[in-house]
Amino acid sequence: MKVTPKAAVAAFVLIATAFQAFANEVTLKNGDRVSGTIVSRTDETIVIETEYAGTVTIDADFVKEVSEDEAMPEAAEPVPAADAKPAAAPEPKRLPKILGEGPLYGLASGWDGNANIGISYTSGNSETTTMTSGIRATKNGGDDKLTVYLRSQWHSNRNSGSMVTTQNAVWGGLRYDRDLNDRVFAFGSYDFERDRPKGLNLRSVVGGGVGHHTIKNDKTELEVLIGGAWNRSWQAGPNTDTPEAFFGNTLKHKFHERLKVQQTFTVSQNITDRNEFRYIFDATLSADVTKRIGWFITIGDRFNNDPVGNAKRNDLLLTTGMRWNFGKK
Repeated sequence: MKVTPKAAVAAFVLIATAFQAFANEVTLKNGDRVSGTIVSRTDETIVIETEYAGTVTIDADFVKEVSEDEAMPEAAEPVPAADAKPAAAPEPKRLPKILGEGPLYGLASGWDGNANIGISYTSGNSETTTMTSGIRATKNGGDDKLTVYLRSQWHSNRNSGSMVTTQNAVWGGLRYDRDLNDRVFAFGSYDFERDRPKGLNLRSVVGGGVGHHTIKNDKTELEVLIGGAWNRSWQAGPNTDTPEAFFGNTLKHKFHERLKVQQTFTVSQNITDRNEFRYIFDATLSADVTKRIGWFITIGDRFNNDPVGNAKRNDLLLTTGMRWNFGKK
C-alpha cells in the first residue's frame, strides 16, 4: 500500500494528540491516579480532560502530586465543558484581625504559642525543690501582631529542717507591633516583675519604640528594637520612678520543623544615672516529640547593677521540662 505524505502527516498528528491526551497524571493522596490533559489549574482545583470520564474537577486538597509535563501552555484558556463548573478564582488567605468579632472582641481565639512546666526535687544531702512554668502566645493580624508572655520560678530550701522560700519570681508582659512598611514597625509594650523574697514587690515598665525586621524568611526571624520606657518599682526601701532608654533583639530560628531556638535580649539604661542599668537575656531550645508535645531547655540571665537591699546583682536560670504547643501547627 502506498503511503502519501498527507496520510503520514495525519497519522503523526493523530499519534501526537493521543500521546498528549495522557501527558498528565494526577496522583491523589489515597493512591488513585487520573490521566488526561490538564485544562485549568488553581490553588483550589485542578480540571483535567479525560478520555473515559470527560472533564473532571479535583479539589487540590486531595492531590498528592501532578506530573510536570503539562499538555497545555500556561497561558492557554481552560476548555469549557457542559457538565464542568468554572473554577472560582482563589481568594487570598487572610489572617484574623487582632480585634474582631467573638468573645472578648476576638481576643479569645486565633493564638499560636506554647506552655511549659518543669520541676526539680532533691532529697538527702541537699533538700531543695524548684518549679518553673511559662506560657507565650502570639496573635498575628497581618500588619500587626500581639505577643503575651508569663513566666514563673519558685525555689525552696529545706536544709535547715524547715522550708524556706528563696525565690518566688514572676515575669510577664505584652507587646503590640504595627508594621510601618516591610522592614520597619512601631511597638508599645508593658512588662512587670515580682520577687518578694528579694525585696521586689512589683516592677512595672511601660514602653514603646521602633523595630526593624533585619531578617525575615521561612527559617529565621531577627528583629532589632530601640525605644524608651518608664520604670516604676515598689520595693523594700524607697520606691523609685525611672525614665529608661533600651535596646535589644528577638531571634527565632527553625533548624527543621521540630527543632527550634528562640532568643530575646534587652538592655535598659537609667537616663538620669549612667551607673544604673539592667539587662534580661533568655534563650530556649525546643524539640517537638509530636506536633503538640515537646521538650525544652532555657537559659536565662537577669542582671541589675543596682539591686534591692542585699540581693545579688545577677541571677542565672537554667530550666528544662515538657512543653505543649497550641494553635495552628
